[in-house]
Amino acid sequence: MRKTIIPLLIVPCLFAHDPEKERLEWAQYYRMGAVYSETSATGIAGYARLKRTTAYNFKDIRVFGHFFETDTEIRIRQKSSRRFLSIDRFYSFNTLIYEKNTFLNMDLRYHFNQGIGWFMRNSESGNMTLEMGVAFDNSDFLNTEQKTSYARGGYSVDYNMNLFSTKFEIDYFSQVSEVIGSTSLSRVQILGELQWSFGNNWGLITGFTQDIQKDKSDPSIFLTVSVTQPLNWSF
Repeated sequence: MRKTIIPLLIVPCLFAHDPEKERLEWAQYYRMGAVYSETSATGIAGYARLKRTTAYNFKDIRVFGHFFETDTEIRIRQKSSRRFLSIDRFYSFNTLIYEKNTFLNMDLRYHFNQGIGWFMRNSESGNMTLEMGVAFDNSDFLNTEQKTSYARGGYSVDYNMNLFSTKFEIDYFSQVSEVIGSTSLSRVQILGELQWSFGNNWGLITGFTQDIQKDKSDPSIFLTVSVTQPLNWSF
């Protein structure tokens, strides 16, 4: 009996909360500007994000859109992650995404992924993370119930240099479920950004997004003005 009680006492201690480390911060981000694609010329770029962080928890929801005369890219993403209290360089995460991309003939994709991440670097000047997990989606959500499963790997790095900051993200989805017809849904998604900050909360951001699936790989290049504002929320 005593041997059973001791582990039960130890486990809560490993995952107990430290009030000093549970500093709550809210922030909101907005961007507006122009986007260019070789396929659809020039369009409008928009972005909005709401982020909630503590020392061990991260939650955010973001919406971004590229709107051209004949094509549209829209993505709504909600992500939650939690660092392991006893091994804080590792974290668990789950992500839910709704997206529309007429460049890929995709009316609406419902996507979910989850897994484990590793902080390869975590400092005031920036972060570097590596993620591995599984993913599931339905690439024609309105018209079919067919679901696709994947193995997922992700890498991201960001770096802050006084007035400038950079970000690079790459996600690879390898289809593990049966390929229907001759079309594999395995893909690579890439994001790159360079930001120049000016004033208190303003910035100018240039970058690109690219979804590489088979031979469909034209990037969308954007230039936006951004504003960032902290929020005094306590929940």
